[in-house]
Amino acid sequence: MVRFFSSDLAIKIFSVLAAVLMWMYVMNEQNPQVTYVVRDVPVKLENLDTSKFALLDDAIKYFVNVKVKGRRSLIANIKPQDIEAEANLRGRMEGENLLPVSVSVPGNVELIDFSPKEIMVSLDSIVEEQMQVAVDVKGAPADGFEWVKPVAKPQAVVLKGPRSRVDAVKTVSAQIDISGKDSTVVNTLPLRVLDSQGKEQKDVSFRPDVVEVTVPVVPVNSVSIIPNIKGAPLEGYIIKDVQADPSIITVTAPEDVLKQLQSVATEPLNIQGYTRTVVREVKPALPRGVKILEDNRIDDANAKTVRVTVEIEKISSKSVTVSPAEISLIDLSPELAADIENTDIVLTVNGPESIIDRVNSDAIKVYLDAAGLSEGEHHVKLRAEVPSPFFIQKIEPDIIKVTLKRL
Repeated sequence: MVRFFSSDLAIKIFSVLAAVLMWMYVMNEQNPQVTYVVRDVPVKLENLDTSKFALLDDAIKYFVNVKVKGRRSLIANIKPQDIEAEANLRGRMEGENLLPVSVSVPGNVELIDFSPKEIMVSLDSIVEEQMQVAVDVKGAPADGFEWVKPVAKPQAVVLKGPRSRVDAVKTVSAQIDISGKDSTVVNTLPLRVLDSQGKEQKDVSFRPDVVEVTVPVVPVNSVSIIPNIKGAPLEGYIIKDVQADPSIITVTAPEDVLKQLQSVATEPLNIQGYTRTVVREVKPALPRGVKILEDNRIDDANAKTVRVTVEIEKISSKSVTVSPAEISLIDLSPELAADIENTDIVLTVNGPESIIDRVNSDAIKVYLDAAGLSEGEHHVKLRAEVPSPFFIQKIEPDIIKVTLKRL
């Protein structure tokens, strides 16, 4: 034994042990074991079946704080990416899922603790939905033309994506420009998938991604509606006013027909024997080849109606006096001067009782027709005109003496 401790081998062993003990001393004193919290370690979401599910909000990132132990020199250099944290999404369902988090650290570092131990991950099912294609028509056609409701082929597309994203889609739109066009426009156009704010939904795919759009552009004209009133109110009553709503409609037809068309009558409205206002829905009597254009749709003439209002009131009378100075002479020879008999003319005017007071001498035109009359004394029949709905019942006197003299 004494011989062993005095041998070279023993000396070498003791030297090694001394070195190890010295190293352990130095490490414990100069590079001790310490604990450290590595913050914001990203959690990886594993095994998500992307054919069935998507993250409800892929902008959300998940992190854990990890407490580790190790030598100071090792701990000082450890970073969040050196630690692996993950949550397993295999077998999870749509909606909220509470997932356990697993953490692993480098081999020379000891895991002490981490938090949170669980994270809440919301999943959205991948769904498909069919939606009609809307055509956004931009620009205005050439003067005298208007566009008619466009047609997309195909009329619908299939959307695919997370349920919340698909549900947010309000419009699948193709935009077409018809500025200055005077004939039907056909174009193949890309589609845009838009939410209620007009923003594109990037997470939603669709098929097909283009459509063929046809926009008919037709010649048009605005024409007035003329109510076709048949019959007359009961005796002692009068038509005060006739109105059509709408009073003007837009129609389309071959251009040669449109050029000749200024108005369209309605189907007959019979008011025979009525004593009060009549309101009826009647159809326009469209000439052959003429169609109504309304809200960029060619309307079926069998469906379009016009509201016609015929106001009927009792007849009332009013006497209006006109002096000779207010009598006009028409077609008088420029070589002659006229001297009208100095007598007042009394006119009896009939009209609706609610507005009969509006009638005065300014509203009535009283005149003599002097066409063909020569120099001398003449007895000429008086004529008078009054605006509708009034009419002249009587003129007293209705014949007056006129003396013509050569200038």
